[in-house]
Amino acid sequence: MLADLRRLRELQLAQARALAGADLERLAVLDAERRVLQARIVPGDAPPLGSADLAEVRALVDVLRRDQEELAQRAAAARDALRGELGSLRAGRSALAGYRPPATGHSLYLDRSR
Repeated sequence: MLADLRRLRELQLAQARALAGADLERLAVLDAERRVLQARIVPGDAPPLGSADLAEVRALVDVLRRDQEELAQRAAAARDALRGELGSLRAGRSALAGYRPPATGHSLYLDRSR
């Protein structure tokens, strides 16, 4: 179990890097590996941990929980930023679709000068 928790921590750090780099493919691969690993971490027939290992397990679980919450917040912020960017593109596309350049050879300045 301790080795699995250590690997979860490595995966979590890699997920943070993938999220920061907007590498969604890597993020999906890491998430799939994380899910498989988490499914294995179920206390069962494993021998009881010694006090040093138990202390490390508790510390790792605290770090994993805290950093997972932070990752979720950063992912939500990235999603919201992307939503904002996409929304501004939609407005720009609408404005562009409504734009009609003036006919060739005409301008307000020249038309008023007659």
